[in-house]
Amino acid sequence: MVLASQENLVYGIKLSSVGPGRITGSDVVHDPSGMDLAMKLHYLRGVYFFSSQAAQGLTIVRLKEATFTWLNVHYRACGRFRRSESGRPYLKCNDCGVRFLEAQCDKTIEEWLEMDLSHQKLLASNQVIGPELFFSPLVLFQVTHFRCGGMSLGLSWAHVLGDAFAASDFINGLGQIMSALQPNRLPNYTTSNTKFQKLENPPPLSIKQVNPVGDHWITPNNCKMETLSFPITATQLNKLQFKILGQNQIDQMPIFELISAIIWQCVAKVREGSEPKLVTICKNDPKERTRGECSNSQIISTVKADFSITDADPKKLATLLVKQAGNERSQIEEAMENDNGVADFVVYGANLTFVNWEDADFYGLEVKGHKPVCVHYNMQGVGDEGAVLLLPGPKDFGEGRGEGRVVNIILPEKEVFGLKSELRKNDLLLENELE
Repeated sequence: MVLASQENLVYGIKLSSVGPGRITGSDVVHDPSGMDLAMKLHYLRGVYFFSSQAAQGLTIVRLKEATFTWLNVHYRACGRFRRSESGRPYLKCNDCGVRFLEAQCDKTIEEWLEMDLSHQKLLASNQVIGPELFFSPLVLFQVTHFRCGGMSLGLSWAHVLGDAFAASDFINGLGQIMSALQPNRLPNYTTSNTKFQKLENPPPLSIKQVNPVGDHWITPNNCKMETLSFPITATQLNKLQFKILGQNQIDQMPIFELISAIIWQCVAKVREGSEPKLVTICKNDPKERTRGECSNSQIISTVKADFSITDADPKKLATLLVKQAGNERSQIEEAMENDNGVADFVVYGANLTFVNWEDADFYGLEVKGHKPVCVHYNMQGVGDEGAVLLLPGPKDFGEGRGEGRVVNIILPEKEVFGLKSELRKNDLLLENELE
């Protein structure tokens, strides 16, 4: 791993905006669901790396031309937020557009990928919504040209629009437009008719109300957060499964719950004070996700242990994650409606949160037969308890023995050094990684 100063790594930034190719209408508005508003302090950041050969078909002009067309049907991405008289946010679909940034980098892609992953934030805008809602874009693209002729395409996506699965559908559809293909997942903007009754019940354990943030939609942290990112090869996964589950039960425990259990225990060992016995689980719900739906439709649940995390058998923790997790979506919706969607909540990092993005089609972006050589996704706005993201690895990452994974861990800065040691003890982090 190569450490480098972030100063002047990415430079020459140019700004522009792109809207839909046709007018959406003068009075088109969208009322976000309670689940959407619960996510409004969180943001997704994706970076797609393309070789020099692939970059020849990804010029800024062609990208903008395709965006004009794609935004005709994805018009909500061009809107800006307003507040109703009650204070509830709504989206005015006024065709203000998405923001484009174009930048330069004197590194090659190979050199960049050898550097510390903290630099990835330079390749996707970290802009958040507010403090002026009517000026704040919800989607930003950043095209960065590398010395080798390759390029990266950064996506900044406001989580209030939809989850990571919706974000990947959005950018994958853009790639299909660029390839002169009909997108196979058009956005379904049907608004749910479900009405949630206002109740006096306390909010579910999976969310945490924070002090009002006003029109500057960013999570208030009490400490500096740091991201730790590393790959897990298929060989490592096989060894972990055999070590913890034994030969006869390797196929009986999902990878996500197994990795989450190990990291849960590692975090418990380095965290000062009481152990994190309550955790949140976020994963895709294929039953709820209609074809092409652009929404926040993950399963969000909590799991609570009534025993010591540090002394537990990881297999017991993994089993608990599988069997105890329910779905708190309806309770979250009710909690938001209790204050008419005005209150501010944190989901990721309200508790130690494990997020399963294994099924997200991050490598589905394809332009004229070329796919990205590497994709990196992360999250901005995680609360103080931290979050663990499990992503799919590149298709050739599994060394011919199944697919590997990539893990992003966002924790308070003071916990990261000790966590690295615990991860190495548990064979999740190799000795030569993240020195």
